[in-house]
Amino acid sequence: MSTAGDSGPPGRFSAMQTPLPCHAAAPRYSHRMGIWDRLTAALIGNRTAAALAMPEPAQPAGQSRAQAPAASESRNQPPAADEAPNVPHSPSDEAARRASAFYDAERAKAKGAGVTVKSYRAGYVSAESAKEHLVPGPDGRPPLRLVSSNNGLDLALPSGQLVDYKTLALRHFSIFAFRVVGTGYYDDEDKPRRFRNGQRLGILREPGNEYDPNAVALTAGRPAAKIGYVNKQRAKWVAEMLDSGQELSAIVIQTKSSPRALITTPEMLEYLQRD
Repeated sequence: MSTAGDSGPPGRFSAMQTPLPCHAAAPRYSHRMGIWDRLTAALIGNRTAAALAMPEPAQPAGQSRAQAPAASESRNQPPAADEAPNVPHSPSDEAARRASAFYDAERAKAKGAGVTVKSYRAGYVSAESAKEHLVPGPDGRPPLRLVSSNNGLDLALPSGQLVDYKTLALRHFSIFAFRVVGTGYYDDEDKPRRFRNGQRLGILREPGNEYDPNAVALTAGRPAAKIGYVNKQRAKWVAEMLDSGQELSAIVIQTKSSPRALITTPEMLEYLQRD
């Protein structure tokens, strides 16, 4: 017997059809449709009916459809802490962790001394490597020398690797390198001062400075003219050495808008400049 929505002849095709819900349209056939076309239409109708007849998942009591979390949202949420996968750390991650821990310790020491430092620059050995290599030899000196680089003059290890001049461990060898501050204030706009790598600088202690009792000024040229100051992060250590009567020498190591300078003892400077 043919269904109300079936205009085709009764037969084996009507037996394959499944009663559809009232809100689902039954497939309609045409007398001009071939056997395979009618079979395909019947199958599509059955699948549609099955999809429409599938019950929706039950919502928890007291929770409306709007309160239920969407599937897409649940997929985007990160797993809970106890469900997070246990991913093993690579050797590079472990080295980075150790370097970070070492730097944090050095920063804590500096903070205790009343100074602060910034992060290490890219292109130089890590803080961990610097700590491992900056070990005094039998003569008490570090395995370093000043070499020419793209930046100007840099401190290099015997392997050729460069050590960032801001590395705090250098202070153990009475080596203090820094960016000269205040150069713009003392520079002549009409005749801007030009610096060269390796240029000697004068050191002038200013214990009566109203802004900083540890102030140490730097001078250049003849007659000597003030060009700026040792930055606050290094001035405390340099001032202590000068106040104790220690003789110090200073040179320009990098010529930039604000030159970088290095201060150390005359003996250490001669050692660093060796061929």
